[in-house]
Amino acid sequence: MNQKLGLVTVLLLLSIVFFSFMGLRNEHENYIPFQKAISSLAQVENMKLAENSRLLDRNGDFLYEFKSNESRIYLDYNKIPAPVRQAFIATEDQDFIQHHGIDGKAIARAFITNSTAGSVQQGGSTITQQLSRNLFLTHERTYDRKLKELLISYRIEQQLSKERILELYINSIYFQNGVYGIEKASRYYFSKPVGSLSVAETALLAAIPNNPKLYNPLTNFENTLKRQKWILLKMKEQGYITEATYEASLKQHIKLNVAQSVVPYPEIVGYVKEELLSLLAAAPANKGLTADKLLVKRDQLLTSGVIVETALDPKLQKVAVRAVNSRLPYNDVEGSVVIIDHVSKQIVSIVGGKNVALEEFNRAHQAKRQPGSSIKPLLVYAPYVEVFGAKSHSPISAARICEGNYCPNNYGRASYGTVSLKKAMASSINTAAVRALRKTGVNKAFSYLQPFNFSSLTREDYQLASALGGFSKGFSPLELTSAYTAFSSDGTYVKPRLITSVKDKNGKVLYAWKEQPVSVWSEKTNNVMREMLQAVTISGTARDARFKGSTYIGGKTGTTNDVRDLWFIGLTDHYTAGVWVGRDTPSSLRSIESESPEVMIWRDIMIKAHQN
Repeated sequence: MNQKLGLVTVLLLLSIVFFSFMGLRNEHENYIPFQKAISSLAQVENMKLAENSRLLDRNGDFLYEFKSNESRIYLDYNKIPAPVRQAFIATEDQDFIQHHGIDGKAIARAFITNSTAGSVQQGGSTITQQLSRNLFLTHERTYDRKLKELLISYRIEQQLSKERILELYINSIYFQNGVYGIEKASRYYFSKPVGSLSVAETALLAAIPNNPKLYNPLTNFENTLKRQKWILLKMKEQGYITEATYEASLKQHIKLNVAQSVVPYPEIVGYVKEELLSLLAAAPANKGLTADKLLVKRDQLLTSGVIVETALDPKLQKVAVRAVNSRLPYNDVEGSVVIIDHVSKQIVSIVGGKNVALEEFNRAHQAKRQPGSSIKPLLVYAPYVEVFGAKSHSPISAARICEGNYCPNNYGRASYGTVSLKKAMASSINTAAVRALRKTGVNKAFSYLQPFNFSSLTREDYQLASALGGFSKGFSPLELTSAYTAFSSDGTYVKPRLITSVKDKNGKVLYAWKEQPVSVWSEKTNNVMREMLQAVTISGTARDARFKGSTYIGGKTGTTNDVRDLWFIGLTDHYTAGVWVGRDTPSSLRSIESESPEVMIWRDIMIKAHQN
């Protein structure tokens, strides 16, 4: 009997070779040597399947899953539960441990069926052959594809252990609904890891890959249950489960618990991807990579199963989102918020608008708007104090000033004489600011902005009008808020980041920031500036910002021409937070200016932040 079976197998293989080469005669000019072809198709020693990466908040809780076209959570062999391995071996390839990639008996059966039908109708594929198809080939039913499958399977068995082959197979198979691999399937259909599944639930999932559409449990649950029962029977017949387990599994009521793909804070995803590019570019190993190559490297990293840890505070994020939406009930008025923990130099909240969906335009880091008077502490007064050793009570003329044709006015066309720097800042007196910038020198003053690396500064901005926020392009709320952290760090600056580290799934740190603080101005100057910023909230334009709970509250408002933008960037004991309010197509906000929505949003958030 064995000799006859062997003869049939040999005839089968010869027939496949014959039909394959008949089909390849017209391709002789493109002939690739056998070893080269197989080697190029089946280099599996270091095969890595695309795997979902996770985005986490500061508490280690899940925020988002980065996916490729194949949504997968990869499991190493030792983490694949025994019932999973047994279910697939019992039903897909009972002789998996013994054969060398090709099962002659199964092929012989399939050959007889296919010869009668005149086409490939039945497979005799081993797990190794199925892996060959999943990784390197199509699923077309042709003899040419079958020959390649056999040759690649043979090569895979030479290169890999049975454990590695089974690991790759279980992680590569398709479970319908965009899901690949058993771990992702378990989390998708049952909302729990595969290690928590019962034998009955395991068998249900194992039913799907045989024909994902036919056995889709979301649309054909009865079909899936029918095959599940057959799988349980095969597991019992192969001795993988006892009679008692078999009977109990048949009786178990299976209830799906399909995971809901809810992204709690979608506005941060796009920013994380952008910041990740900067993190990769800063790594010594990536020095010299072009922007295009960095994009490729980032996308590869996000499909390699890494863990992106962030400093995002979910409680503060909820508070900030709620504050923006409650204070801006107007259909076409938008707002954005950035909150930075100036102790850790980390971004703990970033709100890009009232209803920003996944990877939509995020006003917090993508919008560039005129800063109005919110630029004065950075460009005008800190440089002035630093250069001239001025104090908060030092006098400065706020009388009318003209430089050529440029004659700035104060709010409400108010006139002033000589005032203190504190008064000039608190009341946002434009004439005093322009006079201070002129005395410091435009070039000298702008040199103090260099450590902040504002992305849109140009030589056109080097003019007196910039003292009042008259820039060619402007700044993002993130840029401006980040710069203000220098006032909370004795005049030093470290660019705040949302990402804290990128780790592999075993916890090894792959990327982390290693930036050093840069001195912008002296600690003495910084103390004077903090006193002046505090005056803005005590007797100036942001008196509504004050609340109980922080020993220090300071900041600066900003209003652009025709009230098209409203800004407030404020500091407390612990946080630096910036709020911008405006329309995407700039137009006047004069009708809501008196409500000070920018200050009230900031205050709402900070009250909650300091209750923790």
